[in-house]
Amino acid sequence: MRLINLLIGFSVTSDALSLVNIVEDSSNVPNKEQAASIARTLVNRESLMNVNTLKTDNAESIPVSAMEYYADCDSDGDPYWLIVDIGSTYQNIVKGSKYSFTIRVGDHPLNDYVNPNYPGGIVNSLAGSPRINLKGQMKEVDLYEPSELLRIEKCFLDKHPDAKWWLPSNIVTPHKTHWAKILVSEVYMVGGFGDRAYIGVIDSETYHSSLLLDD
Repeated sequence: MRLINLLIGFSVTSDALSLVNIVEDSSNVPNKEQAASIARTLVNRESLMNVNTLKTDNAESIPVSAMEYYADCDSDGDPYWLIVDIGSTYQNIVKGSKYSFTIRVGDHPLNDYVNPNYPGGIVNSLAGSPRINLKGQMKEVDLYEPSELLRIEKCFLDKHPDAKWWLPSNIVTPHKTHWAKILVSEVYMVGGFGDRAYIGVIDSETYHSSLLLDD
């Protein structure tokens, strides 16, 4: 009866068969350690994030969220954010807003191909795919060593070629910018549907000690 109810409203197509697979594959839910590898891999594969802050107007704080570029250039789960100082998101943080970072499957430039396969996830369902919220601190980074600066810039521009116009090293950039590294202290993951994917908190130690999944 449960399976019949799931199929109501769907023709017997690949969509319906995908729902059948949801029922059939629900016995192998990733544990926290496996979920940490999924989270680390998601951060490493993707390169767009939403930065969530509070905007205060007339003593009223309103939650706001805006897309920003990032890259996991050290492959350690603590990504680099190229901050435009005048941007409203950063200005909210300067004014004392708390903040967090959200990343999901599909958070990459349109011309990129990024592997969407994850344990417990469903490739053709964004609702059935992993997404995470990162808490942590931002460490402002001064890249004085030329080789290190070139490494970070190359890594970042491989993901975001258009960012060359506002690199901190670009003397004709239209706005002041700087690098920050996000030091992750906690992850909240929704790995997909709860019958087959991990949903819950991942602590910093488990997150940082996990290995990336194979591509």
